[in-house]
Amino acid sequence: MKHLLLFLLVVGISLTTLAQKTISIDDYESKKDKDEEVQTIMNSFELKRIRGFGGPTLSFSSIGDEFALFTGGGGGLIINSFFIGGYGEALSATSHQNDFTKMHDIEFGHGGFWFGYEFMHQKMIHPVFSVRSGWGRVKGVQNNVSYSDNVFVLKPTLAAEVNFTRFMKVNVGAEYRQVFNAGLGNMTSSDFSDVGVYVSFIFGWF
Repeated sequence: MKHLLLFLLVVGISLTTLAQKTISIDDYESKKDKDEEVQTIMNSFELKRIRGFGGPTLSFSSIGDEFALFTGGGGGLIINSFFIGGYGEALSATSHQNDFTKMHDIEFGHGGFWFGYEFMHQKMIHPVFSVRSGWGRVKGVQNNVSYSDNVFVLKPTLAAEVNFTRFMKVNVGAEYRQVFNAGLGNMTSSDFSDVGVYVSFIFGWF
């Protein structure tokens, strides 16, 4: 009986030791496979949120010494907190210009890419940084002569975004419109570049 108990004890200890060695080997192989796995951007990227959005935009600014209102719209795709899409806007109104020796009847439209980042999007009010960049055209009349030119526009924006509902947001912020390569009579790129106030109404499911 003693020999049987001793035999069972030895067998039990041996099996336990073998199991421990087997687990250790499995853990080693798993760690080795993980260490040898090729790291890429995609397998380190975690997709937490993907949404679509769109809506109208308003920009209050100036061209030269004249008040200017731009209206337009845009939309795109939100991936986690980053978004990318497209936009378009055009000059809708300017203050009246009585001096026809200066540029008047100005037309200005542009469109292109829109991308940015939402900070703490789950908060009711949170900051959003975005950039709109695209191509456009300016037109005008001076001394009964018509002018036009192609331009490139870059508009960084810093706004406060308010979550009104799960499907509607409003952005209100400041922007700077930088226009390149504008030559319209006696007007240059600096006349078309200015700071402004930006408002956007965004619809989607957030």
